[in-house]
Amino acid sequence: DSTCMRACSLILSWNSEVFTYLFSELRQGTVELKDFSKDVAVMFLESLYSGVVTVEKSQFRELNKISHAFKVKWMSEKCTEAFTQFCESSSHDYTDMLFLFNEAVYSEVTLKCGVLMKILVGKFSRFENVAEIFVEQYLNQNFTSIKPGTLNHILKISNGHFVPVLRSLKEHLKNKGGITDTVRIILSRAEVIQCMADQGEFCDEVFEQLIQQFDQMSPADVKLVMGLFKAVKNQDGSSSSTSDPLMNEPGSTKQTIPNLFHDQNSLRDVPDEDIVRVLSEVPGITSFMVVEYAYRRCNATRRRLILENLFCGILQNE
Repeated sequence: DSTCMRACSLILSWNSEVFTYLFSELRQGTVELKDFSKDVAVMFLESLYSGVVTVEKSQFRELNKISHAFKVKWMSEKCTEAFTQFCESSSHDYTDMLFLFNEAVYSEVTLKCGVLMKILVGKFSRFENVAEIFVEQYLNQNFTSIKPGTLNHILKISNGHFVPVLRSLKEHLKNKGGITDTVRIILSRAEVIQCMADQGEFCDEVFEQLIQQFDQMSPADVKLVMGLFKAVKNQDGSSSSTSDPLMNEPGSTKQTIPNLFHDQNSLRDVPDEDIVRVLSEVPGITSFMVVEYAYRRCNATRRRLILENLFCGILQNE
């Protein structure tokens, strides 16, 4: 139901430059507040008269939104103060933390204001067991839909405790979720590499799930996984100084490599399980060239076998 409320334009303009523009420049006599509930609209106008506002959780989003929409600076500051208090008095249960996180995301994405997210990350990252209580459950529920910016905030909240993050990633892969942008971002983080290096058995389980996704990966994703494995092994000190050419980037010896993409007579009869060994005997060939060969010239079955054999070969060499 539409309701008409009378208000003094001078008081409104004194609080808000938006009202000043609407009344003085556009000569409007009526302002619609149709994007807000009646209760919040009434509270908003009463607060402009009194200079006092009480911010409750149930009305926080609308009050924060209307204060930003009309650029009422003092009210926006009150909403920020209230949000800080909500964070400090949080019960640390998932539902309460989810409310706060969603409000911070809404403010950052919709209102283009990152102040609340900065406050939340600072507060949450100091909570004990926040990765287990909030981060893991949030990722489990939103792994396929989370935006890169939001994911980066989630990883900051984890504050270096990445085992819950990796558990969520492993569960995603186990459910055949595939290599998504979320997976790529997580696997690219230096903190994740160190975490995997510190978690031997668990690290192997994650790599096992990644190996099972090889037939769905692009060449770039296969390279990412192989690079991750090497980085993890370098972190935990188990890598050797091997000169295995399959772990090197293409170099000046590239001209000694047979043209695998046009003359495959010598490869056609090679059993799948031997193909990586045969290729590795070619001077200067690299694992990345084998990946390219597998994707450009092999059917799905042979490609999967080649990639799995290549990965297992890297594990043995390391």
